[in-house]
Amino acid sequence: MKTFILALFCSLLSLAGLDAQVLQVNVKVEYAHLNDDQQRSLEGFADKISDYFNNYDWADDEFESDIECNVRIIIETVREKTFEKIYKAQFIINSSSGENFYDKVWEFPYEASSGLSHSKGQFDPLTHFLDFYAYMILGGELDTYDLLLGTPYYDKALDIANLALLSQYPRGWSARAEDVQKITSIRTRPLREVKPDFFEALYEHEEGNDDAAYKLARKVLEGIRKVFKMQPNNKYLRFFFEAHHKELAALFAGHPDELKILVDIDSKHRASYREYLPNE
Repeated sequence: MKTFILALFCSLLSLAGLDAQVLQVNVKVEYAHLNDDQQRSLEGFADKISDYFNNYDWADDEFESDIECNVRIIIETVREKTFEKIYKAQFIINSSSGENFYDKVWEFPYEASSGLSHSKGQFDPLTHFLDFYAYMILGGELDTYDLLLGTPYYDKALDIANLALLSQYPRGWSARAEDVQKITSIRTRPLREVKPDFFEALYEHEEGNDDAAYKLARKVLEGIRKVFKMQPNNKYLRFFFEAHHKELAALFAGHPDELKILVDIDSKHRASYREYLPNE
């Protein structure tokens, strides 16, 4: 039996036809602390980023559908380098299903008169960076639809990181490549494998099918325990808890044994799990 998520997305795609979007990104750019000339050079920058994300077919997968994201770009400094202006920025992107990334060391050249193109020859520190995080979001989102469905998009993200490391703008790309490798490593795989079960459990829970939700949630917990046993400080596991601890707690309402396991594994969010424990 296919998961409800696959059925839902196939249905949405049939309704949307060929115009189905992959990413629907809301972009906010902050640069109020820059001087007037620097601010003027960034007018329209947020719109260009939005168009770059939203007006492109990122995935050719048959299950594609709108993935809503928020992007926040904080421009820290602008400096002149030969004939270019180099911008240093922080970048935050998050999706509605809990894929979150925060990048502190983004540097890129930008001219207001230039457009952003998906057709590239050599490495572009602006658009390839955007590509990288688009594929990271897609990898995580598609993993929720079916078993390891996001792997091709993680592979694309890693290809970009490796290309960047050979460019004139390698700063930060070792860490980005490492993030992809950690997510796709054998140590993280058990969590990726149960992500479809987690989102189907949420659906069953919302529908009032508590027994079905509980059975699926137990599979999710087993995947979590496997990752924790191999690597207690797994970064991707921490991200999963950060995004979903309240939902996990609700799935195990009335099941104190599982809730106590989560208290031990995810002590940072123990209050969420204890809320559903008797006499606590």
